[in-house]
Parts: sequence; C-alpha cells; structure tokens
Amino acid sequence: MDVTRRRILQGLGGLLGSSLWPNLTMASTASQLSMFGQVPSAAKAQRLISAGAPADMLLLALAPERLLGLASFDLGGDYPWLSNKLTALPKLGRLAGRSSTLSLEQLLALKPDLIIDCGTVNDTFRSTAERIVAQTGIPYLLVSGKLADSAAQLRQTGAVLGADARAEQLAQIAEHILAEAAHFADARGRQLSFYAARGARGLETGVAGSLHTEAIELLGLRNVASAEHQRGLAPVSMEQLLLWQPDIIITQEPSTWQHIQTSPQWQGLKAVQQQQVLLLARFPFGWFDSPPGINRLLGIRRLQAYLDPSLQAGFKAEMQQFFAAFYHSELSDAHYQQLVEPQLVNA
Repeated sequence: MDVTRRRILQGLGGLLGSSLWPNLTMASTASQLSMFGQVPSAAKAQRLISAGAPADMLLLALAPERLLGLASFDLGGDYPWLSNKLTALPKLGRLAGRSSTLSLEQLLALKPDLIIDCGTVNDTFRSTAERIVAQTGIPYLLVSGKLADSAAQLRQTGAVLGADARAEQLAQIAEHILAEAAHFADARGRQLSFYAARGARGLETGVAGSLHTEAIELLGLRNVASAEHQRGLAPVSMEQLLLWQPDIIITQEPSTWQHIQTSPQWQGLKAVQQQQVLLLARFPFGWFDSPPGINRLLGIRRLQAYLDPSLQAGFKAEMQQFFAAFYHSELSDAHYQQLVEPQLVNA
C-alpha cells in the first residue's frame, strides 16, 4: 500500500484537526471573485444571502452560521443525514438565473450585509449583480464556479468572509480529490465511455463539456454525447444510443434507473446487459449537477470509488469526513449505507 493510500485510510479527524486528506496546498492562480458595490470587511459580513444553488453549496461549507437561508433548497424534508442547523435554514428563493424567485422587497426586508453568487461569470450575471446593487445598495460578490477551480473559490471566498482556516481545510480536500481524479484519468479513465441519462425515459443528456457532465469528464471518461457547437442538455434517440454503446450509464433519478432496467428498448445496450447502470440518487444535493457546485467534488470521488475497487474500503470514511467538513453533519454508518452502499460495489 503506497503512502497516499495509507493516509487516506487513517481515522476521521475534526473539522480543523487530523484529516484523511493529504496536505496538497497549491498557490491560487487567477482571481475567482468579481465584486460589485462596497464589499464589507469580514467582521461586518455577518448576514449573507445566497443568490443561487451553487452559492448555497459554497456558503453551507464556508459560513452556514451566517446564512439567512438557502436560495434553491428546502431542507425541511426527510434528510436525517444533515444536521439540524442545516435543515432549519429556510428556502428564500433565487436572485440569479433564468427567473428570480426572491423579490427585491423581500431581499431588503432581510437586511443582508452581502449577496454571494457562484457559477458562470458572464455578461448576464454581471448585469444581474450591477442591477441589484444599483436598486438595493447591497454589495454583491460573484464567484467563478468552475469545478477545477474549487480550491481557489474556497480560499478566496473564505478570505473575504474571514474564514481562512475553514477554507484552507476544504481547499485541501478539493485539491486532493481533483489530483486523484487527474491521476485516474491518465491511468484508466480514458479507456471508458459513459452516457448520463436524464428524463423519465433516459433520453436526455448533458453534452460533452457541459456543467452537467463536467465532474464525470474530470475522471477522464469519454462522454458519448459530443457535439462540436453544442453545450448544455440535448435529446438523444435510442437508435443513437445503440450506435454509441457506452461502457457505463449514469443517472441521478431513481425513476430513470428503473425505466432503463425494465424497458425492452434499453436491453440492446451492453452496459445494461452487464449491469453497468449506476444510480446516484440526490440527497438532496446532486452528485454531478443539481447544482453544479462544490457538491460535485464528492460525486467525483464516489464515481472513482465505483470504478476502482481499491478505493471502496476507504470511501465510507472519506464520505463521512466530507460531510463533516462541507455539510457540518455527522454521517452515521447507517445513513452512509442508505445513501451509497447498494450501488457502490462494482458488479
């Protein structure tokens, strides 16, 4: 057993104590932050509003005690693997994206010190930030949300919030997962192809290079749905799937998984015949998107453990520490089994 693997399998540590994740501190490169308005000092940034789902993930990890609520998630349902502090956070609605569900009147009534959004940084999102600052006077921080830049996002946003120590620990975990993914991609990942099944019949997918499949592609797997001038989601025909014959099919929807397993149309795919249809159901956060935030780091590691049997024995401890660090929640063995174990072992 090599040194890195031995360290991964060591016991759990506290949030700022011992860790399963090796110290892989790297210098942050370009700034991930765009600031609009007068961003307050860390000491005065005590009341935070998340503008969208990826920012929910970032702020749950870095400063859940300062969050006034979540933009896109209602955690008041049956999520016993999340701490009471998280499930008590109300769903406030989104400020960013295609349609805002949090009105400016509601926003002003909450009296936040700072709005934080995370995701694509383009003219549309810059314009949203500028408009909200002009209309409300509330400063706005826009964080670039590329998965490969997760460590820099965490460190730089943590510095703004005065949460440097917590951000550093999370950034080291992110760096380790991404470095291990790159190693797997070079060693094995590029030998495998995949199809990400979405929709009731599984005939919608994320095109190569999209946010929906970015996490899987970082492991080197080849997305069979590739279109030179298209990104995002696209419909797929069964005839095309039969020609593609992906090595593995991945879905986050139980109903989609059930349809693929039972529909006669899907039985012509070798991945179905060989039981290589992987269900990674949301908990409520997705593993690979929904949202496309730092939650995807855990999805990368889970898929790598599925594909590499040598990682499976240590994955439970890794996932439990990820929950402690990023979700401030204690994941019991029973809840781990409920979320993961039925689909972890590679058939």
